Amino acid sequence: MENRNWGFCELSIDRNFPTGDLKKLGDLGYHTITINSYVEEATDEPKKKKKKGDLKEKKDAMPAPLEIPQELSRTSKLNILQRITIEFSDSSIAHKMNQSENLKKFDIIAVVPKTLQAFQYACGTMDVDVITFDPQTRIPFKISRKLYRQAVERGLFFELMYAQAIRDSTARKNIISTAHTYHAIGKSKNIFISSGAENLSQVRNVHDVINLGFLLGLNSNESLNTVKNNARRLILKSEGRRYGKHYMKVETVQNNDNKTIDK
Repeated sequence: MENRNWGFCELSIDRNFPTGDLKKLGDLGYHTITINSYVEEATDEPKKKKKKGDLKEKKDAMPAPLEIPQELSRTSKLNILQRITIEFSDSSIAHKMNQSENLKKFDIIAVVPKTLQAFQYACGTMDVDVITFDPQTRIPFKISRKLYRQAVERGLFFELMYAQAIRDSTARKNIISTAHTYHAIGKSKNIFISSGAENLSQVRNVHDVINLGFLLGLNSNESLNTVKNNARRLILKSEGRRYGKHYMKVETVQNNDNKTIDK
């Protein structure tokens, strides 16, 4: 990615969101949006017995990113990124992720840990960018201060999604509970707010989202950071994960006049 003005960010728009309405997100104050592809945890299915002589078909466990219409890319000023969110229960997911070619095509990788073991693995080991949870259900384990701090130190971010909370009281209670947990154990560090919207009616403008932060236990600066500075840091973190760390070497050399210069 070249150096861009990321501005205000909406980092979770469902891939089923009508592409014709994506441009309208700019009218709500956003400069950067992320199209999210959600991967549910696969159920154990009986393997089909292969017939003798059949070629082994290698299937990618991850979907390819949504193809953005060229007209939208050409006419819109929005920065459009691709994100994948993967449910998992244990560390066996690492094999599927390592074998996936499609996974490399996404800008941001998020995970939904379904068990405490999965959460520990995400916080301490996984090379991902975001840890998130389904607002429809309560987190099925206790999040410790130690694990939260470990994730933050590794540059991971925690997501709060509001779209489901708009239409469902249970989801609303869950997102408020999760937000206050993050505040109690980690002072709300590395938090960002997104919608998870499937259509335009589920997206709120930037200022409404900042105001929503107050209900989630955030002060004015923290609320602003959830859609701007933290989101920008997340994007830069994901860029570093994809392209690796860069180092600058400074050397002192002498020119022909025996003057010392830095190079």
